[in-house]
Amino acid sequence: MSLKEQRLNFITKISKKRRWDFGDSNPYFVEVYELMDKIQATTLKEYKRKLKLERKKYEKMAILNYIRTSLCV
Repeated sequence: MSLKEQRLNFITKISKKRRWDFGDSNPYFVEVYELMDKIQATTLKEYKRKLKLERKKYEKMAILNYIRTSLCV
């Protein structure tokens, strides 16, 4: 089983345990749908380190996109 499959199983298990639906209100939503495909890692430690970097980039771009779209109105 690959690292991404293990991570996805963990996310599914914890989401069911805490009764989160898998929509954008789930805290793992961005990781699964936006970031997981971009991360290439062989160990969990490396995956989490790269996830942290990708999440920072994603949040920065989300803020910039929000500013750009709100200024156009």
